[in-house]
Amino acid sequence: MRWTASLLRPVASPMERTDHWVWSGGLSGEVPPVAVAASAAAPPPPLGPHPKGKDFVDFDEDLQVADIVNAVAEGYAELELVKRFSTVGMGPSQGRHSALNTARIVARETGRTAAEVGVTTARPPVYGERLGVLAGRSFEPERRTAMHHRHLEAGAQMMTAGLWWRPAFYGPRERRESAVAGEALAVRRNLGVIDVSTLGGLEVRGPDAAEFMNRVYTFAYLRQPVGRARYVLMTNDAGTIVDDGVACRLAEDRFYVTTTTTGAERVYRTMLWWNAQWRLEVDVANVSVAGAAVNIAGPRARELLARLVEGIDLAAEAFPYMGVRSGNVAGIPARLFRVGFVGELGFEVHVAASHGEALWDAVFDAGRDLDIAPFGVEAQRLLRLEKGHIIIGQDSDAMTTPEEAHMSWALSRRKPFFVGKRSLEVRDRHLSKRKLVGFAIDDPFAPLPRESNLVVIDDRIAGFVTSVERSPVLGRVIGLAYTAREASEPGAALPIRLDDGRSLAAEVAALPFYDPDNLRQEM
Repeated sequence: MRWTASLLRPVASPMERTDHWVWSGGLSGEVPPVAVAASAAAPPPPLGPHPKGKDFVDFDEDLQVADIVNAVAEGYAELELVKRFSTVGMGPSQGRHSALNTARIVARETGRTAAEVGVTTARPPVYGERLGVLAGRSFEPERRTAMHHRHLEAGAQMMTAGLWWRPAFYGPRERRESAVAGEALAVRRNLGVIDVSTLGGLEVRGPDAAEFMNRVYTFAYLRQPVGRARYVLMTNDAGTIVDDGVACRLAEDRFYVTTTTTGAERVYRTMLWWNAQWRLEVDVANVSVAGAAVNIAGPRARELLARLVEGIDLAAEAFPYMGVRSGNVAGIPARLFRVGFVGELGFEVHVAASHGEALWDAVFDAGRDLDIAPFGVEAQRLLRLEKGHIIIGQDSDAMTTPEEAHMSWALSRRKPFFVGKRSLEVRDRHLSKRKLVGFAIDDPFAPLPRESNLVVIDDRIAGFVTSVERSPVLGRVIGLAYTAREASEPGAALPIRLDDGRSLAAEVAALPFYDPDNLRQEM
């Protein structure tokens, strides 16, 4: 292939030079040498202190020209040492901007060229992003459960939970409080159904499945019976709570594990990462989007399910709390789990996603004469709060340990190892200054605090509110909050600073608020 020289035309530069050439199209000739004037290279930009200061070299690390000059004056003449002494280029944007400017300043201060000084490794973005790129439309995938359109038909107000659309509550938006209270009372007094298809679902299979579970989660799973479920709590290397769910043992070499709605991908990646180190004979499959599920809860849950189930004995003795069974529900192959997140007699029914809408329809057709009612996420959060169950990521943060959240019961201390065990042993010898507690406000006319309102004791921030609701069953405001460890016993004062600056008197209360002996969910 040859380039035609005649298709190169001279053009005048902004400085009236005629020794620059630009391409004007065409193929078929040899490429002639392109003349470039020695003066064409742009001079380096001036670098120096600004008369008014604020001459930033690294915006992330809040470093100015004087900081780099001082680093060199301290004897750190090599760029790698300047970087570590001053922390330049060690922030979130480890790009070329701060690295190159630092190299030029060091070169000037040491009497060398920038090429002699060199630059440290630049990580994306190497150059600053254009505002047009940042303002462009971002890709945010959305997921809908198999029952999504049934929720819309029932008048649900939808909300997002991670990537999923879920019903917040059913009814007009302006009647939120009464709608949520009505749904919660329907579950407590009669019968309610919620779509829980958004829960993460992982299959752990193989000869080492139980050993793998025993290492990844804090509880004990080696001797978990087949046909039984067990709570799972996951901590990271630092002993911080990162997820929870339920592990159902389907066979000696097979577990089905649920995760939080937003935690499925994270837990799946964590499992794969750890097994890459351990090399156990186990396979982990993320089947979250392959299934659909409903939770049927309330005193009449067993009565309703008896009309639909084939091949499963629903009696309390045959199907106890935390039991796992397989059979047909309305002619659909299903797995049933007896769980009690909302604190009532409850059954989770899991089916293939393609049968989700059919399951929903069958459940409501069978329960029409039982005054069955759907309930959404807001009512579920109220119901679980009455039972004192935490929501990972809402009632926990990046530092919460099981001990802080009253969840030491979920740790198997006799196991030789689980992820985070050593860190928890160290942290339990040096307890934090805070504790997650339940609180109550008995004044029926008191304003409702907001999540994240501060707990202020003796003019010192001692914690913050993580969950709060008006309970129609208990007739008072209840919630969860972090407070000072020395003020965490039931009966202690818990002053809450409201948005307008007023202090609201609350009191630490024993958990759970509702049915402390678990009689209702184990009936």
